[in-house]
Amino acid sequence: MIDDMYAVMGRITEIKKRFGLIKRTHAPAQPDEFQRRTLQAAEEKKAKAAAEEKPAAGSRAMSVPEMREIARMAAVRNGVPPGLVDAVIRAESSYNPKAVSAKGAKGLMQLMPETAGTLGVNDPFSPKENIDAGVGLLKSLLDKYGGDYKKALAAYNAGEGAVDRNGGVPPYDETREYVKRVIELYLRNSE
Repeated sequence: MIDDMYAVMGRITEIKKRFGLIKRTHAPAQPDEFQRRTLQAAEEKKAKAAAEEKPAAGSRAMSVPEMREIARMAAVRNGVPPGLVDAVIRAESSYNPKAVSAKGAKGLMQLMPETAGTLGVNDPFSPKENIDAGVGLLKSLLDKYGGDYKKALAAYNAGEGAVDRNGGVPPYDETREYVKRVIELYLRNSE
């Protein structure tokens, strides 16, 4: 239900932006205290249940719905639209936690080894660690670029330096296609 609410809110915001009713530089809304406490209680309950039912290491792969729930919780905790996080994961790895790119990016949110290390990730193939770090990075980029999704996504893909040097989405075909794809996935989820 919360996903639906965020999807509707995101869609309304996008429509308002298209008609010039709000500036595109507004940062995403922060979760309020109630949302944070509710999320924290849900995470604690889920962690307790997982600890009680924890299978032997490596005996069970995490399901896509479980990974989506981790992504949704990380998004809410960081004040990032859950649909945007879902779109990034779908574009980056199609929910394959073992994905490795030709350039060496790893896991669901395709973290480069240096970035993963900087963000304190011990196991980039751990869905929770990868998502928590990736969403935190996405949040910092959204903050840096004043909530501008295109710039934040371009920086996620090509690096902040490329975005800063070009004053926006750099003229790299891969990055332009990436930004377009993530936004299309996000908007499709918001409909």
